[in-house]
Amino acid sequence: MTETEQTRFNAERDAETVALVSRCLGGDSHAWQQLIDRYSRLVHSVPVRYGLSAAEADDVGQEVFLALAQSLHTIDAPERLPAWLLTTARRITWRAAQRRKAEFPLDDEPDNPETGPTNHTLLTTPSMETLLNGWQLQTSLRDGLLKLGERCRDLISTIFLDPSEPSYDEISTRMGMPIGSIGPTRNRCLQQLRAILEGLGFATD
Repeated sequence: MTETEQTRFNAERDAETVALVSRCLGGDSHAWQQLIDRYSRLVHSVPVRYGLSAAEADDVGQEVFLALAQSLHTIDAPERLPAWLLTTARRITWRAAQRRKAEFPLDDEPDNPETGPTNHTLLTTPSMETLLNGWQLQTSLRDGLLKLGERCRDLISTIFLDPSEPSYDEISTRMGMPIGSIGPTRNRCLQQLRAILEGLGFATD
């Protein structure tokens, strides 16, 4: 993505966030759900990267969005909401990790609420830029898949996103597609997805 394309993408994303926040402050419950859907992956990526369990990550997410609901009217720069969410998620994750250490002490190494848990059993702390870039990629991929035809979207999702990792035999049976046509169809669908993502301003190299 060129610098100009990146700037345009960020500006469009920020404008959408500002509009959602404004609608939420106006009492639009649908906008609130959209805001949660938009940023839930970003929020959950923090406790997951720190090595917390799925249940702990869900608890962190609930606390973060509760804090957002209570503080939304005090946020002066809604376009910086992703950074606010990441900072809040890190602090709540740190507290969750502290509770875990109190129940299951593993070492005496101190933690930092700004950088996250330092317990050696946890994953390396990702930077805010890394988390934002990962969320941006996921968002662009989701938008790109939604613009694909249903057949292509189902095939790409089955091949690359299905956690059961089905074989070509299973895909053939599930989708009613000859095994020999799965590969060529996959390639055509990926080319379409690449074109869509480039149209959205996201590099696909």
